Amino acid sequence: MKEFNSYFLGDDFLSNQTLLFLKETYWKDYLKIKKRKYFLFLPHKWKFFWQYKNIDKLKIKNNERYLQRKLIETQTRFQNVKGYSLDLEQRICILREEDSTLVIAGAGSGKSLTILGKVCYLIEERGLKETEILCLSFTKASSKALENSIFQSSGYHVPVLTFHKLALSLLQSEELTIATPNLLEWIIEEFYQSMIYSLPILLKMTMQYFKPNSQGTEEEYQGMLHQKQFQLFQKKISQFIHLFKANKENEELLLEYLKKTNSKKEYTFLLNVIIIWHIYKMELTSTGEMDFDDMIQKATTLLKEKELRLPYRYLIIDEYQDSSLLRCRLIQQIIKQTHAKIMAVGDDFQSIYRFSGCDLEIFLNFPNYFPHPDILKITNTYRNSQELIDVAGKFVMKNKRQLKKNLISKKNLEKPFKLIYYEKEKETFLGFLEYLQTCGKKEFLVLGRNRKDIYSLLSPAIFFKDSYYYYKNLKFQYMTIHQSKGLEAEFTVLIHLENSIMGFPNKLEEDPVFRFLHFEKEAIAYEEERRLFYVAITRTKNENYLFIPKNKESLFIKELKRDYSSKIEILCID
Repeated sequence: MKEFNSYFLGDDFLSNQTLLFLKETYWKDYLKIKKRKYFLFLPHKWKFFWQYKNIDKLKIKNNERYLQRKLIETQTRFQNVKGYSLDLEQRICILREEDSTLVIAGAGSGKSLTILGKVCYLIEERGLKETEILCLSFTKASSKALENSIFQSSGYHVPVLTFHKLALSLLQSEELTIATPNLLEWIIEEFYQSMIYSLPILLKMTMQYFKPNSQGTEEEYQGMLHQKQFQLFQKKISQFIHLFKANKENEELLLEYLKKTNSKKEYTFLLNVIIIWHIYKMELTSTGEMDFDDMIQKATTLLKEKELRLPYRYLIIDEYQDSSLLRCRLIQQIIKQTHAKIMAVGDDFQSIYRFSGCDLEIFLNFPNYFPHPDILKITNTYRNSQELIDVAGKFVMKNKRQLKKNLISKKNLEKPFKLIYYEKEKETFLGFLEYLQTCGKKEFLVLGRNRKDIYSLLSPAIFFKDSYYYYKNLKFQYMTIHQSKGLEAEFTVLIHLENSIMGFPNKLEEDPVFRFLHFEKEAIAYEEERRLFYVAITRTKNENYLFIPKNKESLFIKELKRDYSSKIEILCID
């Protein structure tokens, strides 16, 4: 019982897992005293009885004492992390040591600095070795950037892996042949170019998906094959299969979806999915290859069946909003073997990779996968003005499935949105470049919804060299919005904001058949497109210049003008 008392002295952080251990270990002692009430006359028995009865409150008080003490002790340490002083919320995220923690970090709030601070704290204060910390990110570029940032700032060689590289390291004793990343897309293209002719009923059904009165002739199909709507149909099949593979564990569900739908169009779509799915699986089997999702699944299965000597004591996951059930299961198995703690950092406002298999539900329902977590927020933004982040936050929170948060900024900019309307986009853009020269601006970032959007702006007066476009003494870089996530610029130009299938919002996001792959019962139109727009307008440190066709104005621009007119200025570029 003396040991029980020692847990509440504030000397160390008391996790929920430890609390459960204490409750289970001392439960019989508590019942014994409760039953034999005369024990309460003994001071040490009474103290234990009262502590056990109030154990949850004592845990909170213990952790508050611990945290306050640590905040004072580490005050100097956190005043210079990569040249920045960490704010109170960032420090609390670093110092709290729950077994599982979700850090909800707003745009421009310094989540990378928080991760860096956590790594240094674990090594320098908690005595962990570099190899006992595993950082994970979702792309090669982001993982390399984080690894370099940690090393350049601290000198520590902490491994930062993608999930695919982690799976590969766990399967190092296996003979693996990894399929080309675009194999599924190649199979889909090949299927509709040639293989579908051997399935005349499916060919006719597929054509009637677009034209209900189609007779399904080969001549008619050839005419439809290269139309934009059919290319979008193929992309939708690819996206559906990627999502299914990453988040569903039983392929028989595909047949269940087929039975559940009452829509002829959905039935046709799902039938195409099932056939292509099996062709894809057969191709992988026949060549002895596996794709990235298969590799993660195989690594997870290996951990279930075999005890591996993994060194990890702490897992830090960046961009956790881009997770999937498959990735989550792998992390759960690592924790089961190592008893490592986990800190996941992300922003549900910036979940924009559903097409590659990511599912926001894994983020929103974090406690379902990692019980009794700390849910912490970082709300100070150091990039955007308060006016911009207010508009961006209200705009994205119109989605029903976003976690409410109000970001705070010390910067102010009365009208952060500059609208530029055009009839001839190329000429207006050149006029805009001249306007920038008169303002003394020299460098900026151009963002588009699609890779090809930039081509409508280019002219002989603009030349390209070393990833930059140049016009006189101006230079700019072009990226899709997906590519720009995590980056920032002095100001940004967002182009091609038109109301069309491939405009912004992209109309491909609307299809209700995707409801089979998600838990939500209600979702507004363009849910992910809304998050993508949020990412686009929060890349800037200052203004956003929005290029809009006069007669095909984007639905999002109409919404901005309707709801946030006081934050908008319309520029006339001749």
